[in-house]
Amino acid sequence: MKLIRFGIAVLSLAALMLAACVTQTKGHVPPAEKPQEASSLNVQLGIGYLRQGDWQSARVKLERAIEQNPGNAVAHRALGLVYEKLGDIEAAERNYRRAVSLAPKDPDTLNSLATFLCRDQDRQDEAMELFDTALSIPLSKAFSNKAMLYTNAGICAKGLDLSRSEDYLRAALAEDPQFAEALLQVADVAYQRGNYLQSRAFLQRHLAVAAPSPGALWLGYRVEKAMGDFKASDQFGNRLRKAFPESVETRLLLEQLRDAG
Repeated sequence: MKLIRFGIAVLSLAALMLAACVTQTKGHVPPAEKPQEASSLNVQLGIGYLRQGDWQSARVKLERAIEQNPGNAVAHRALGLVYEKLGDIEAAERNYRRAVSLAPKDPDTLNSLATFLCRDQDRQDEAMELFDTALSIPLSKAFSNKAMLYTNAGICAKGLDLSRSEDYLRAALAEDPQFAEALLQVADVAYQRGNYLQSRAFLQRHLAVAAPSPGALWLGYRVEKAMGDFKASDQFGNRLRKAFPESVETRLLLEQLRDAG
């Protein structure tokens, strides 16, 4: 399985938290008498554990929620994400697909399965069909973020067609001109297409609205080097090594410097 270089933008957890109507509690929730109510409460707890990175506790609560209400699409969607974190890819896909079968017209549910499939380059065509379906559905203002959906589709399309990817990313920016992830991704696409000045411009816009990330700094290093501004390139490289010494991008930088030297 060949994975795409940039990760899909994170929509799933934020959408799950909204869909489950998560509220802050002091470690407990009121008792529920009906199975559907109990299921919803366990989804809230499961997503709370998921947010904290406690995958096993999240799994227990979400599996209990599904026992109480097998038709709870949000529980299946959240459990798919938990199984991804636990490395059980078959169980993750099974739950994502079950969520889609229960909520086939929910953009966030379609996004979750599409995001999962897109991590496998061999299944990106299917992922793109799901993204397009999600984007064709009237979006609920309470849950879905259309700029995020376009961005996820654009990231996925990078493995298939850079021009198509750029179209999705520009659509994301039409929805939200300051959407940080879309700005970074379109900068990367421009770099890959050899449009270095354009890449620099989008990267500058990204860094104006988001804290520097390893991916952004690594892209900045390569863009400036390609444009012949070695002082600016060195500045990006130094920032990357200082701020993110253990990152994959820093390792790539050090490998490139070693090979050049």
